[in-house]
Amino acid sequence: MNDEKNKSLYERAYFREKNAREQNELLLENKTREFYLLSQELEKQNKQLEQTQEELRRLAHYDVLTDLPNRLQFDLDLKRELARAERYKRHFSLLCLDLDFFKNVNDRYGHDAGDIVLQEVARRLKSCVRDEDYVARLGGDEFAIILTETEHPHHVETMAKKIIQAFSYTFLIHDKVAMVGVSIGIAYYPESGRDTRTIHKNADIALYSAKACGRNSYQFFNTSLQKQYDERLEISTALQHALDSQEFFLVYQPRISLRTKKMVGMEVLLRWEHPTLGTVAPNEFISIAEESGLIIPIGEWVLQTACKQYSLWHKANPKINIVLAINISPRQFYYKNFITSVKKILHEYQIPTNLLEFEITEASITDFLYKIQGSLVELNDMGVQFSLDNYDTGYSALSRLKALPIQSIKIGQSNEKHPESVAANESMIVESTIELAKELGLNVVLNGIETASQIKAASRNSDLQAQGYYYSEPLTTEQMTKFIANQHEVVKE
Repeated sequence: MNDEKNKSLYERAYFREKNAREQNELLLENKTREFYLLSQELEKQNKQLEQTQEELRRLAHYDVLTDLPNRLQFDLDLKRELARAERYKRHFSLLCLDLDFFKNVNDRYGHDAGDIVLQEVARRLKSCVRDEDYVARLGGDEFAIILTETEHPHHVETMAKKIIQAFSYTFLIHDKVAMVGVSIGIAYYPESGRDTRTIHKNADIALYSAKACGRNSYQFFNTSLQKQYDERLEISTALQHALDSQEFFLVYQPRISLRTKKMVGMEVLLRWEHPTLGTVAPNEFISIAEESGLIIPIGEWVLQTACKQYSLWHKANPKINIVLAINISPRQFYYKNFITSVKKILHEYQIPTNLLEFEITEASITDFLYKIQGSLVELNDMGVQFSLDNYDTGYSALSRLKALPIQSIKIGQSNEKHPESVAANESMIVESTIELAKELGLNVVLNGIETASQIKAASRNSDLQAQGYYYSEPLTTEQMTKFIANQHEVVKE
């Protein structure tokens, strides 16, 4: 009896122990599985975190659109290349690039089209350089290239030409094409600087010079460029206050009819007299005014002042019928209130619209036509006349002007001495241009007339107009008042 009881107790104890052991094993197994799953999840999260960190790092250092290094990464690359160049006593070059006429693509076709062009620009630039070189997008339409181990500037020049050549081909934007050029500024280490800030600044100065020289070109930095840059910066600073300080004034150059020998028009010319810089030539400050946007208030001041003075001359001489010709920058047409301002000023001073002529350059027609054509047509419908200034007989076809509201062209006269055969050839080209202009119904103004021989050569075309120092230098307001008074008869255009 006791044996069976002991056996039963033993079995119960055994099974309790066995169940407890199995439960512990099961619990351990579950905990082990949970730990494994947790470790797997942690590993997965760590990988995701690493991927996210890598993506963030790439976003911080690379341009999303072009997949090129951005300005931050470029600065790091430039520092590393400078350190290597210093250590191993070797040369490298920094090229700063800016796209020419890229803004036209955005304005005409939209920003999506601009993005397509930027991606293609990145592809073309990478195809031009070596594997060991660096290409970066600094922002907007600004790019930079570090050419490593460039032992002679000639190698850099070859690369710059190669890049410009790559931009000679059109950019395809869906079913449209666009032309975009590139200007390049080059800083050569160590001649152009021994620290990254100086090297980059000097490459930018060279780039600015390249754009000023006509775009789609390259320029190496040199000390003379630094001087030009400093002078331009000084002019830019002074220009900010020139209008408020009443430093601008106008002069007027007569336009003469070859038939009547009387004045039929006058060109309004802007002059700037600065208290310390002295007389600043228009070609030194007009481009700065355009870049800064100051051309808008300056241009409005010119129109307002010229029209006000013209109204005073008209009150003193009610029968005069002289055209007032004013140079207009393409950027003035972009100003949304430009046409409204013109209407207001003409109305205020009671000037007939057909006596106002806006002179625009051939470059305006070539580069900005699609942006300004609407304004040209609207102003012309009002009666405002347009002339094409500095028409280059070898630059573009006159026939394409038929579709534009252009009434006159101004042909510049060369005062340089050439061999007789060259001079004869130039004369034939001018005569042919005059004949074609007459066939198209355009008036022709010979600009820059300085000698009697130039007038004699044009005498067979008595219906032409002429302007230049042969007849009169640009006149002050007082001088022009006397000039008008000396016109003994009214001359109509």
